[in-house]
Amino acid sequence: MPSSTAPVLTALAVVALLAAIGAWVLRDAREREAGGHAVVARVGGLSIERPEVWAGLCLLVVVLGLPLYLVARGPSAS
Repeated sequence: MPSSTAPVLTALAVVALLAAIGAWVLRDAREREAGGHAVVARVGGLSIERPEVWAGLCLLVVVLGLPLYLVARGPSAS
């Protein structure tokens, strides 16, 4: 496999992982809500209750956190 395809495959793997995480969180939160045990968090005046918000929040944190980490860690020392 040529080395030029490695970044593309890595990006596709990351996107697939993010999609799987978001789908799992959405499904789990909907199931809990339907069972009468909604997942609720309150931080200050902010209340997170809806399954769609939980899924979006989980994706957003990963999408913001990983690039921040990669920038902060700097270039590899190889």
